[in-house]
Amino acid sequence: MRLMIATPGLAESGDDPAPDSWPVLPALGSLLHRARPLPRAAGWRAGVLAALCPQTPVTAIPQAAMAARAAALPVGTPLCLATPLHVVAGISRVHLPPGGWLRLAPAEAARWADLFNAQFGETALRLQAVAGEWLLLAPFAAAARDAAPEGLVGAPLVRAPARDAAERALRRLGAEVEMWLSDQPLNREREARGLPVINSFWFWGGAHAMELPPCASPPRAMLVMGEADPWLAGLAAHCGLSLQPATDWRAVTACDDALLVLAPPPQGMTAAHWENLERQWFEPAAAALRTGRVRTLRLQVGSGAWQLPDASPLRWLRRARPWHQQVGA
Repeated sequence: MRLMIATPGLAESGDDPAPDSWPVLPALGSLLHRARPLPRAAGWRAGVLAALCPQTPVTAIPQAAMAARAAALPVGTPLCLATPLHVVAGISRVHLPPGGWLRLAPAEAARWADLFNAQFGETALRLQAVAGEWLLLAPFAAAARDAAPEGLVGAPLVRAPARDAAERALRRLGAEVEMWLSDQPLNREREARGLPVINSFWFWGGAHAMELPPCASPPRAMLVMGEADPWLAGLAAHCGLSLQPATDWRAVTACDDALLVLAPPPQGMTAAHWENLERQWFEPAAAALRTGRVRTLRLQVGSGAWQLPDASPLRWLRRARPWHQQVGA
């Protein structure tokens, strides 16, 4: 079988990427050491697209534009991604604590969208649920330029001043939403279940829906460990596939040609999370390569990409290095 494994890298981590803060991952380190390095990408998502659409400048496809594919939105629709957060206000800054990046079940995301649209919705302004998050559709939505929340866990949420009328309109909507969230019955339901309340919507990644280039070599299956996000839902729709949950290695062995995405958890890519990936995915992948069950393996870890097997005789001359040094190189 052919397999591609993609996961965020150290830049998306919630831990301090110092050498002594990372666990020893022999399987991942061995895979990276024996693999042929490929050109680096702008991030793990861009690396996935580079593999599926090798003739396309994938950096020109914003995340929101890919997510729009899942909602079948008309080309040209202004939109941005909207993520539910539980933020903590300090003395001078608002922080996104570990666990503050919330992932909702699709049914709950749809309920929130219905409530939002009843309160704020107009012909040209609405919230659309996609894979546990939302797309904001509004004339000013494309003005959103904040970063993705997955890289902000544990950090203060700092925004640059609004640069134009569209961005100011988006900021006003955000302030109105925070007031609206403070008295929502769905938040009281979350509290009763012991879950953090939603007290902010993070509008980010503004774009317009666009015609996407076809994938030259789409996989036959798309698997995701953890929670799918709107970008993954859009990519699956673009490839004509449905996302399949992957809870263990048996989900991979049932496929002949698969993309496996190891999604980041809400608390960030912690050392404990990397240890779990080693046991659950990298060790079985290394064993499957040895036995021939997996014929080719492409690893996309953050912005770095590697291909196995590597037929180059120079592979024996590479100096072995810890996995975090190879990933962060």
